[in-house]
Amino acid sequence: MIRYLLIILLALLPTILWAEGATTEIELAHVQVDPSDIASIKRGAKFFSTNCMSCHTMVYLRYDKLAEEAGVVYDKMPITVTTWPFGVRPPDLSVESDIRGDDWIYTYLHSFYQDPARPTGANNLLVPGTAMPAIVAPYQGTQIRVDPKEATTLFHTHEWYDYLALEKQGSMTPEQFDAAMTDLVNFLHYAASPYEQEQHRIGWWVLGFMLVLFVMLYFLKKEYWKDIKRDKK
Repeated sequence: MIRYLLIILLALLPTILWAEGATTEIELAHVQVDPSDIASIKRGAKFFSTNCMSCHTMVYLRYDKLAEEAGVVYDKMPITVTTWPFGVRPPDLSVESDIRGDDWIYTYLHSFYQDPARPTGANNLLVPGTAMPAIVAPYQGTQIRVDPKEATTLFHTHEWYDYLALEKQGSMTPEQFDAAMTDLVNFLHYAASPYEQEQHRIGWWVLGFMLVLFVMLYFLKKEYWKDIKRDKK
């Protein structure tokens, strides 16, 4: 428990710095992750190694075979980088799913929009003033912030997307982009709990063992009390 608390505290500090502005209270989009879908996790890991690992580390998943096969290896992480744009160090994402939640990450990845006033040229609806550039824009396309009354619902149906409109589509269709971000979030969920599925499997065996043990103890108790009652007579 102490180890996990320390991990969360260490990971949370740079995460707060990375999001320079306060988080906006908007409705989060729901993402349906499947920790048992290994193919999805592998696709998400590949996307992470290709697009996210130039800035973000994942040091607590250092010896994971699945991550290593996808290219998420310690030697390729920006561990030794000390100088970052705007003086903000990107957070380690090993336990980001536990800290923020899957829905928050999924919503954040969808909410980048053009903002010439920002040094990166982009802003984020969920975290205004974020220091993170819109690295997903080549896939998602160019989004702009609009008046909710004028926004289009052609590409998204979530209520909070009324503030964003897709001005130009990227290399992926909206459906493909949603699927890619689901894979990425699925991988981040796996990174925070790599033994979740194994723990569930062991848990069922433990419950089964406890049930069998309970039945055995019940009949043992009856056998003992039978002798006790006979002695009293």
